[in-house]
Amino acid sequence: MKATKSRFFILTLLFIVTAINYMDRANLSVAGSTIQSEFNLSATQLGLLFSMFTWFYAASQIPVGYVLDRIGSRILYGSAIILWSVFTFLMGFASHHLFATASASFLMLLACRALIGIAEAPSFPSNTKIIASWFPDHERARATAIYASAQYIGLALLTPALSYIVAEYGWEMSFYLSGGVGILFGIYWLFAYRDPQHSTRTNQQELDFIRQGGGYGSKNQACVSTKVRWRDIAFFLKHRTVWGLFIAQFACSSTLYFFLTWFIVYLEKGLNLPIAKAGLGASFPYLMAMAGVLCGGTLSDMLLKKGKSRTFSRKLPVMSGLCLTMIICLVNFFEDRPLIAITIMSVAFFANAFSNLGWVVWSDVIPRNFLGTMGGCLNICGNLSGIISPIVIGVILQRTDNFSYAMWYIAAVAFLGLLAYTFLVGKIEVIVPSNAEHASPSPKAAKRHNIEEKP
Repeated sequence: MKATKSRFFILTLLFIVTAINYMDRANLSVAGSTIQSEFNLSATQLGLLFSMFTWFYAASQIPVGYVLDRIGSRILYGSAIILWSVFTFLMGFASHHLFATASASFLMLLACRALIGIAEAPSFPSNTKIIASWFPDHERARATAIYASAQYIGLALLTPALSYIVAEYGWEMSFYLSGGVGILFGIYWLFAYRDPQHSTRTNQQELDFIRQGGGYGSKNQACVSTKVRWRDIAFFLKHRTVWGLFIAQFACSSTLYFFLTWFIVYLEKGLNLPIAKAGLGASFPYLMAMAGVLCGGTLSDMLLKKGKSRTFSRKLPVMSGLCLTMIICLVNFFEDRPLIAITIMSVAFFANAFSNLGWVVWSDVIPRNFLGTMGGCLNICGNLSGIISPIVIGVILQRTDNFSYAMWYIAAVAFLGLLAYTFLVGKIEVIVPSNAEHASPSPKAAKRHNIEEKP
């Protein structure tokens, strides 16, 4: 009997939920200028609103990762999708028509963005754990690239649509629509997703294929623990490679968060494009980023399959992508020529997405049973950029009234990530705690996780 392909159905679910996730993160960027004008916000206040999501998103990572390691992805992720979509929907109620003062509306927006940040916290640790369970090693980078490309496809296709909705029907409608879509999909997730051992779509041949390739039930996967302790986290934090990956994740995410927050505002105020044209112009960098993430993941898996070392196969796309990302500062010389400026930004965003293998490398160095908790640590570092960068750019704009220094800032952070990969990230290999409790699962743990005990 031939092996089933149910892992690709799971990948489709991750693709859709990632598109919804980033639509709900970026819809504020599309509505940002309109909200700023309506509530008379300063650039710093708008930067604070952009960053509010990430303050609470980052703060929730470790506790959410711990819960993920305990209860799994199905219930936690499905509930999270519904919750963040409800709070997205409620953002539309911050309209000045429903509140007596602009300050009250602004506080409502801040509160909703904070709650969305908490609710979205399980997303990427869950994605990483699901990919590590469902896919063998030689398919993992491509699978990650495919679901990660959804963030760019969603932004490329939906940003022009949301811009049109904001222009024609008001900014509130963009939140009602994106929130409603997420609520419906979250309900579907709870019915559709199952882990490999519980899936009715998967036959034994596919389970064997996944296990033999290092996925669910493999020797590496067999290192199972139901309890993650602080001394385990401290063990990983002693490794130089871990800190290099933390810094690189911050660097890669800084460019991404610029495109998720200030980019539409830059097109409107830096390049003087109207909102409808800004939404259309934004689609080109997003499409290039989609191509970049697919190319980076495909290249990494291809090199691995051809016998290149895991270290070379993972580092080459990341380091070359970070290097090319730095050309974003060249837009400062073409602000009076929007087409050239958008082209440069498209190439920079392609390069940034090409380097987007942080979660793949993380799953290469962190054992499966620690991916939830340690994935939370990585997400904190990556999303510190979502706290710092929008505020830094807002302060720069308020003091200089132009985007030039903001572009130099993004280029400098990308260079910092390149330095981290050059001097801190060593050989890409699994970091295994020496504690015997983690090296060999108990019979009870093995039975619970459907793992064959070794004689």
